[in-house]
Amino acid sequence: MQNTYNKIILVFLLLLLIFQTEEIYGYSGRRKHFLSHGPSVAAFGAGETVFCAYKDPSVLQYNPALMSLFTTNAVSVSRFNLFEGSSYNCAALAFGLGKNFFLGLSMANLASGNIEIRENIYVLEKVISVNSWNNTIAFSGLIEKFAVMYGLNIKYIYFDMYLKKGATYSCDFGLAKEISLKYDIKMKTAFSIQNFISQRFKLDSTFDAIPLIFRFSSTFVLPTYYRFTSKDTCNIYADVKYEDSFGDLCVGLSYIFAEKYSLRTGYYNRHITFGVGADFYMLTMDYAADFSEIDLINRFMLTYRWGQKSETLLLREAKKALNEEKYSLKLAQEEFKKAKELYNKKEYLKATDKLSKIIVLYPNFESSNHFYNKIVVQMKNDTKDKNLNFGDKYYAKAYIEYYNANYKKALEEWTKYIAFGGGNLEVFEYKNKIDSILKLKELEEREKQLTFRAKELLQEGIDSYNLKKWINCIKKMESLEKLTSDNNFSKSLEFYSKAKDYINRCIIELSESMSPENVNRKDFLKDEFKYDEITADEKYREGLVLYAQGKYYQASRMWELALRLNPDHKKAKIALNKIKKNKLE
Repeated sequence: MQNTYNKIILVFLLLLLIFQTEEIYGYSGRRKHFLSHGPSVAAFGAGETVFCAYKDPSVLQYNPALMSLFTTNAVSVSRFNLFEGSSYNCAALAFGLGKNFFLGLSMANLASGNIEIRENIYVLEKVISVNSWNNTIAFSGLIEKFAVMYGLNIKYIYFDMYLKKGATYSCDFGLAKEISLKYDIKMKTAFSIQNFISQRFKLDSTFDAIPLIFRFSSTFVLPTYYRFTSKDTCNIYADVKYEDSFGDLCVGLSYIFAEKYSLRTGYYNRHITFGVGADFYMLTMDYAADFSEIDLINRFMLTYRWGQKSETLLLREAKKALNEEKYSLKLAQEEFKKAKELYNKKEYLKATDKLSKIIVLYPNFESSNHFYNKIVVQMKNDTKDKNLNFGDKYYAKAYIEYYNANYKKALEEWTKYIAFGGGNLEVFEYKNKIDSILKLKELEEREKQLTFRAKELLQEGIDSYNLKKWINCIKKMESLEKLTSDNNFSKSLEFYSKAKDYINRCIIELSESMSPENVNRKDFLKDEFKYDEITADEKYREGLVLYAQGKYYQASRMWELALRLNPDHKKAKIALNKIKKNKLE
């Protein structure tokens, strides 16, 4: 008998959840509707914050605009086990309609489960159930000019209260935008109005209205630099929800490992939540635990994604490569700023060393070359300037000798500079580097060995070039580049520039010698060169950066080179076919 009473109380609580003007959490005059909560398990795991559901199509019930963040089609099923057999179930679909548009479908059900009711102990029990349905169709798009996503959905809401039934409809509208900030930080913001158009429904003699809900959502995506190569991110979420003259704040935090595994936690209206998620190829599994004041609620979701086109994959990969290239350029700019500060202090030795590192590590940053040459020319002119004071002239002479690896002569000139000009901290620092005879001999010997090895590699590469063995030439020149980047010696920049020039020549020759579709294994055997998958991947990646920058001709050259290094490189073949297709169109 007590069990029957418990189930009757459960039905009463469900009715309160849908209609009552007093919210079950204790705030007088406040009501809650089952439409107040979306069905995303990922969102619940972070306190019901919508940006956490970036791979879950059921996000269309929070804000339909967020479907435009998807890069694939997706279908999901979720189940929330509530109290005493009641449950909240949902199936959702997001399907791409071209470049920037998505169509979404969702069917959500709040069910009480089977409940037995007796009028008295002498009457057989009746089995009843209470069901609420929310069937939704949604559409989202992107305004490219402003990079703003928008979405609209229409909901058909049906209530089966066993004795009474009724239905109505409502509409939601949403906007969203993704903003890139400094240091690869991303901010996403969204705003939605739920049920902004709705029709009142009637179950008995009175009418009731669907509640109007305003939701502002935001998140910050922070890259985790100590695991930068794994693409880990820490995400901070916050949603502000305004419903029936009451505001709610939902907050969440998640850590995503390598874009595959996630840990989540959050808080909303006296609820603490926890969630985990995992990606297995095109399948995503999510679990969330909702620690409410009544009981622990378990939530489960399964999502399957498909239909991502090779062009989309290529463009997405290219954008990633471009972002990393931008990140390296930011680092180059920071180092270049330090070099200019040294130049302004007239610490030309330190400035030159700093610029040399920038030139080797960030070859696409052209300002460093210009500034480096400016210092060298200035030092040469200072050695010939008859009007210059002795101190500055000896400094310039020592500079020239130092970078020509004539360390004994540089020491003599620095000694004169100290005698006439008093010296400075920079000169004493560099003088101490080579002040001992032993150290001087070691430096000279090291210089000879590195210069000799660099000459060997350069000559071997030139010989391969003259024999039209383009790939062998590239390999030799890349070895020369690595030698100069790993070891700082007087002629390193000179050899590095020559190696880079020959690599560019070989790429041009390879591009003109044969079209991509004619590449075959015999051509490689003629060149007596083994397949090099690692270098092929590097050249494919360089092509991605050029592709993302709109330099399609240069990108195609890099991808052709990747195919010559590895004829089975599938991504390079797809990329070249895409460029060829675009030219034909």
